[in-house]
Amino acid sequence: MAFRCLRLLPALLILVNGCAWGAAPVFNIVDYGARPDGSASSTDAIRAAIQAAKAAGGGTVFVPAGNYTTGPIELVSNLILYIDAGATLRFPAAKLPFTAGRQQGVEALTPVPLIGGRNLENVTITGRGVLSSDNAEWMRMMPREKGSGADAGSANGPNWERLLQLLEVKTPAAEEDYRKAAPELRPSFVHTMDSHNILIEGVRFVGSPMWTIHLLYSDDVVIRDVTIETYPGVHTDGIAVDSSRNVRISGCSIDTGDDGIVIKSGKDADGLRVNRPSEDIIITGCNVRHAHGAVTLGSETSGWIRRVVASNITCQGTQMGVRIKSSRSRGGGVEDVRFDNWTMNDVGQGINVTNYYLMEGEVRGGQAPVFNRTPVFRNIAISNMTIRGARVAIDIEGLPEMPISGLRIGNVIASGKSGLKAYNTVALQLDDVEVNAAGGPAFLVRDSKDLLLDGVSTREPLAGAPVIRLDRCPGAIVRASRAFAGTGTFLSAGLGELKKLVFVGNILINARRPAVEAKADYWRETEPATEAEPVVRHR
Repeated sequence: MAFRCLRLLPALLILVNGCAWGAAPVFNIVDYGARPDGSASSTDAIRAAIQAAKAAGGGTVFVPAGNYTTGPIELVSNLILYIDAGATLRFPAAKLPFTAGRQQGVEALTPVPLIGGRNLENVTITGRGVLSSDNAEWMRMMPREKGSGADAGSANGPNWERLLQLLEVKTPAAEEDYRKAAPELRPSFVHTMDSHNILIEGVRFVGSPMWTIHLLYSDDVVIRDVTIETYPGVHTDGIAVDSSRNVRISGCSIDTGDDGIVIKSGKDADGLRVNRPSEDIIITGCNVRHAHGAVTLGSETSGWIRRVVASNITCQGTQMGVRIKSSRSRGGGVEDVRFDNWTMNDVGQGINVTNYYLMEGEVRGGQAPVFNRTPVFRNIAISNMTIRGARVAIDIEGLPEMPISGLRIGNVIASGKSGLKAYNTVALQLDDVEVNAAGGPAFLVRDSKDLLLDGVSTREPLAGAPVIRLDRCPGAIVRASRAFAGTGTFLSAGLGELKKLVFVGNILINARRPAVEAKADYWRETEPATEAEPVVRHR
C-alpha cells in the first residue's frame, strides 16, 4: 500500500521542498480510502497515511484535488502534509477529545486541534489547497457568555471563568476544575506545542473554530505566503505566537475577526508560573484587513515579549494598526521591539499602546503599588508610517505607577478624527511626526517626564485648539517644530508650566500665539471603545 504512491507524477517531488525530499515516499490519502467527493469521512484514511509515513521514517502525505470531510489530523515528526491545488479539507464542528494545551494564556485541558501535535520536529504543512471550518457552527455548539450590567460575561463559559478565579488563588488548579472547563473551549485550527523546525506555507484557511495558527512553546518556525479568511469569526486570530521563539512570518494575507498576527506569553498568575517568553520574532510583508489589531503584542504578557520586528505591513479597515496591550496586574511586559514601514487606511486607532486592556470577563482595578504583576513596557520604536482616516491617530496609555518608558515614534504622517494622546510616559520621543486631526489638539500629552517633541507639526491647524497641549510635563523639549499658516495657538500649557518647558529652534512665525498658558481640559472627552470592551476613563 505504502508504495502505490510512486505512481504520482514526479513533479510533486520537485514541488515539495526540492530534491532533498525526492527520495522520501509519498502517501496518497486516496490510496488509504479517502473520499474526494466528501461522501464519507476521510479521517481514518488520513490517519492511516500519516502512520504509514511514520513507519517509513518520514515522507509526504498527499491530498489530491477533491472535497474531503475529516475530523482532527494528528501530525508526526518528519512529515510533509501536502494539500494540492483544488483540494479542500473541511472540518465540521464536533465535540472533540481533550489534550494538554493553553487557552488564552492559561494552561488547560483543551480540545485537540484540527491539525497539529506535540513534540513535533521537521514538519511542513504546504500546498495551494484549502483548509475550512465554520466558526458559526462552533459558536452555536460552544457559545460565549456576553456581559450585561455588572456581569462581565465570559469568553467561553461559567466553568472557564471559575477556573480563572481559582488560578488566581493557586496555580495549577485541581484536575477536576480543568475537566469542567474543557467542554466550554473551542480548538485551534493548526496548533503545535513543544515543537521544533516547523514550516507552514501556501495554504488557504477559510473559517476557523478559534485561533487559526497557534504556536505554543515552539522554536524555529516559518510561516509564509499563507492566506487566512476568517472574518467575522469570533476569536479567530490569524497567527498566534504563544511563548515561542525564533519565528519568521512573511508574505501572509489575513482577513480576520480578531487580531491578525498576535504575540503572547501567558496570562496572570498561571502565566507567571510558566514564565516562558515569546522572543526573536520577525514579521514582514503582510497585508491585514478587518482585524482588531493588525500586529498585536499582548495582552497576555506575563512571560515577557521581547525582540520583535514587524515591517512592511499594510492595514485596511482594522480596529487597530500597531497594538501593544496589557492589563494592570498581568505582569511581565514588552521590551526591545520595532515596527517599521507601514501604511494604514480607515483604521480605528493607528497606534495603540495601553496597559488598561480588559479581556472578556475581566473587571478593571484601581491604581496599585508596583509589584511582580505590574507590566513593564520599554524600549519600543515605531517609525515610517502613514495613517489615513483613523478615529484616533495615536493613543498611548501608561500606568501612573509604571509609565511607558523609552517609546520612540518617528517619521509618521497621520490623519484622524483626533490626533495623538499620551499620558504616563517617561522619555517619550516624537521625531518628524505630522498629525492632522479633525478635532482637539494634534498632540495632547500629560503626566510625562523627559518628553522630546522634535519636528512635530500639523498642516491643518484648528482655530479652537492648540497644535500642542502639555499638562504636567516638566522639562519637556519642543525642538525644530513648525507652525503652518492658519495656526492660532501653537503650544498651550497649564498655568505656571511654560517656564518648565524648553524651546529650541522652532519656526513659529505663522502662529498668532506661539506659546500660552491656559486653564483647559482637553481630556474630558473620551473616545468610544474600539472593541466590545468598557471605555477607559483616566481623567
